[in-house]
Amino acid sequence: MSSTRPEINIYPKNYSPSDLQSRIYDVVIIGGGPAGETTAAGVIRGGLSALLIESELAGGECPYWACVPSKALLRASEAISSANTVGGARQRLEALTAKYGEPPKPEVNLEGLWARRDMFAHDWTDDFQVKGMQSIGVDITHGFGRVCGTKKVVIRDWYSGGEVEIQAKYAVVVATGSAPIIPSIEGLGDSMYWTTREAVSAKEVPDHLIILGAGAVGTEMATLYNQLGSKVTLISNSVLPKLVPEVGKTIGESLAKAGVDVKLGLNMTKVSREGSKIRVSLSDKSLIEGTQLLIATGRRARTIGMTLDSIHAPAEGAWIEVDDSMCAKAVLDGWLYAVGDVNGQALMTHIAKYQAKIASRAIVARYKGTYDFELRAKEWDKLVAKPAGHAIAQSVFTDPQVATCGLTPAQAAIRGIKTRTISVQMSGPGTWLHADGYKGWAQWVVDEHDRLVGATFAGRDVVDLVHASTTAIVGRMTLNQMWHVTPPFPTMSEVYTALSEAAETA
Repeated sequence: MSSTRPEINIYPKNYSPSDLQSRIYDVVIIGGGPAGETTAAGVIRGGLSALLIESELAGGECPYWACVPSKALLRASEAISSANTVGGARQRLEALTAKYGEPPKPEVNLEGLWARRDMFAHDWTDDFQVKGMQSIGVDITHGFGRVCGTKKVVIRDWYSGGEVEIQAKYAVVVATGSAPIIPSIEGLGDSMYWTTREAVSAKEVPDHLIILGAGAVGTEMATLYNQLGSKVTLISNSVLPKLVPEVGKTIGESLAKAGVDVKLGLNMTKVSREGSKIRVSLSDKSLIEGTQLLIATGRRARTIGMTLDSIHAPAEGAWIEVDDSMCAKAVLDGWLYAVGDVNGQALMTHIAKYQAKIASRAIVARYKGTYDFELRAKEWDKLVAKPAGHAIAQSVFTDPQVATCGLTPAQAAIRGIKTRTISVQMSGPGTWLHADGYKGWAQWVVDEHDRLVGATFAGRDVVDLVHASTTAIVGRMTLNQMWHVTPPFPTMSEVYTALSEAAETA
């Protein structure tokens, strides 16, 4: 789905498939987002040629529609909110209020906010991304790529409809990312609803935004538009259901306290639009009227139209199952790889890049004849994914922020891992200095061998605290080892000391 803003063209006319000087490449990569770009860079470093095929804007979802613009939008209100928690800054804001009256809602300047967001999104043009790839020797083309046979890809030009067939010598990599799941709801298709793309590229604040889904996207957008002055209604079965229950409770209560109408345990049954008004019917027979509807109910593999089933890969829209070097399990001879969101392991940019580094190394190793299946089991071999499934870090930029890594107790139990939890309130000089009246909490999940297997942090500005726990999980560190890791004083990372001390009595 393209943006509702007509001035944004997501299908650039330059770099047409017909302009390509070659029809044979060592590696052909379908999808020019972070996974595709990182894979291309890796195989180029390994001495192979690479073609990067992007159906929309080179750079993929993250720089234009996801992580980057959404965080740019959230940061402004976050900065003002932070200033209100620090003595000296708070009094200055209070003095300005006394002088000029109550600040408007929103407190941020919308023109400045949109301009900063647009800067980070490069005004939805991909020249920067294209030139970056070309500068390291990657050929790039705009068009829709589909697999048409063993190591063969057909690229269709969006404008002429013409098709060009490309042959890969060694590997084809699918890095097409994910797309929103649009639920089957009566009337939804005619309602001009938003997805994340519309929500982060908008230049207007709806009077009343209704959001379906309370995962990371739903809660972040509820936070953002509530701060920008919208009336926000959030509808979902639960809040952040993939995280520990305490997190959902914390964020749900925080959103409600901020003025968001949080409706849990409900489904949307019907949608209709009349002019600028949108009406949604809920499973409890209630009716809500708003001005815009955001659908944030999850994502699927972006593979529709790629004819992967012709090579016995999964059907359209399904995740592509891969081995630990990102090679597609369903395709013989190890020539098809799937990296990033499209394999469904973890829909996050940093994991996409990590997987791409592994895949590119595996492709180069196969080319050089150094790909040893037995040695792949060697600890910390860079051809094998290690963190996938057990040490993945995630940050949610709500208010308060949430940062997690590793397994929740429920996820550990499914894997047959016995665990106990260690929880503390965040306090001490570092947090007191960071914000007056700071409120936050942290939790470790440890296994029966006292190794750290999971961690959660909730509080203002906690997203940078999680990396140390991720490192500990990957390194299989024990509580005794963590006890000797002394954080600097006075910083918020002193929560690690509190967790270590609480572990002695837990």
